[in-house]
Amino acid sequence: MSEMLEYDSILDQYKEVVFDEFSDSSEEEYKGNSKHSNAVLVLRKRSFSKSRSSYIRQFNLARIISKSGRLNTFLTQLHHKNISYIRDLGNTLLTIRWRWIIMTLFLVNFICFIIFGCLWWFLAYVNGDFHANATVKCVENTQTLTGYILLSVETITTIGYGYRVPTEHCQGTWVLLTLQAMLSVAIQGALVSSVYVKISKPFTNISSSIFSKKAVICMRDGKLRFIFRIHDFKRKIWCGTNISLYFMDKEQIYPNTEFEMIQMEIEPHGLLIFPLQIEHVIDEYSPLWTFRPLDILQSRFEIIAVAEGSSNITGIVSQNRTSYSNSDILWGHRFKHCVEFDDIEHAYMVDYKKFKQAIPFDTPLCSAKKLREVERMQDLSKK
Repeated sequence: MSEMLEYDSILDQYKEVVFDEFSDSSEEEYKGNSKHSNAVLVLRKRSFSKSRSSYIRQFNLARIISKSGRLNTFLTQLHHKNISYIRDLGNTLLTIRWRWIIMTLFLVNFICFIIFGCLWWFLAYVNGDFHANATVKCVENTQTLTGYILLSVETITTIGYGYRVPTEHCQGTWVLLTLQAMLSVAIQGALVSSVYVKISKPFTNISSSIFSKKAVICMRDGKLRFIFRIHDFKRKIWCGTNISLYFMDKEQIYPNTEFEMIQMEIEPHGLLIFPLQIEHVIDEYSPLWTFRPLDILQSRFEIIAVAEGSSNITGIVSQNRTSYSNSDILWGHRFKHCVEFDDIEHAYMVDYKKFKQAIPFDTPLCSAKKLREVERMQDLSKK
């Protein structure tokens, strides 16, 4: 027996619901409070102290995996931390943010220009290029530090010599020129190649466009299910697609405790030629087995979705991640149908706007555990 739901924003509760047989709430929660007599789901706030509530709020908002897929974990108390980054310089350049790699590229080139410009100036000074009666010079047509820096720029960038030209009359010219040319190859090979690889490699910023921003919990085939959507029109993970789901318990807000990560089983899914709904059945093996709508709102947890695969165009393997916290989960909703056949174009049209939309759906306001108990009681009563 059920009626239509009506949300009262003033009382902060759902009213006009008769669903007592499915309610997990005890009678003591509503005892002595007449205004909650018709409510089955009351959004109560826990009574925390000011400092504790602010700490919990910050802790709850801090995601382990951001919506864009970026990992929000860092190492502390690591001995010789900077040296470890330098030892693994290649991986460091590919994992740091764009602002740092561009700044590194600029600073390395700028420092090399200045250092070799000073070395050219020192070589010319030792050779006596600055004397008024000097006839044999190491570098022609320049006698200022600015000119030697410009010569260094021409050598490293290999744009060719024009007005300023090194000559063969100085013994150290070929040594310095060879050293600078070899360093130029190293700089361009390392930094420029890292920039190219960073551009070409699939980055996690596409995670926000692959996964739906919201997840839903609704009834399907007689079972409560946790569902989110995924699509890949850019064909980044079409080959060997593997989708995993993990539950991260964030209730450990005290020191010397570790997070508990539980892998959530998902139903078999098809090819990513259409937007897919990835389903997790909430059964006795699910971490959401005892969760009610009120628990979803109040608990601190994070469900991490990971999609792996390789592109059938470039063959590059990529991993895309996102997370769903309690604010991203809609109880009693389902996703809109977003695929329709166009008779004029004779093609299947995918409405991306509907891909992100969820609509209310008739769903029991109780946990999957309580729902199972009610079903068993009904089966026993029939017998």
